[in-house]
Amino acid sequence: MLLDDIRAKLSAAGVFDGSTWTCYSGYLPDDQDQVIALFETPGLPPDTLGRENEQPSFQVRIRGMRLDYATARAKAQAAFDCLQDAQAGAGLLSGYTFIQAQHSGPLYWTDDKQRPNFTYNFRVHKTA
Repeated sequence: MLLDDIRAKLSAAGVFDGSTWTCYSGYLPDDQDQVIALFETPGLPPDTLGRENEQPSFQVRIRGMRLDYATARAKAQAAFDCLQDAQAGAGLLSGYTFIQAQHSGPLYWTDDKQRPNFTYNFRVHKTA
């Protein structure tokens, strides 16, 4: 599954450690700080009739501790650097050709608990 593969890539790169920063797929708990959440988003249709080349997409959300913009922003950048332009053979799992961000900077907002939140959207090219 796409999110499991992305989570494994982020873990292998040390973007989260499971204790200080945790990572969830398809879920963002409201009661945790310093968390990364991955969500599938609508991608593009396969680029061939046989569906050999899939083009899924996903979103990475990073939420920091209350009023700690700098740490959350650094973690968002680490996730971006890990994923942006990742290519086959360079730590990207088999079947994936590349990962590419859909925008150059993160969407930022502060939630009702004054926690900084950052979001990046990525597209993927996957071969069968």
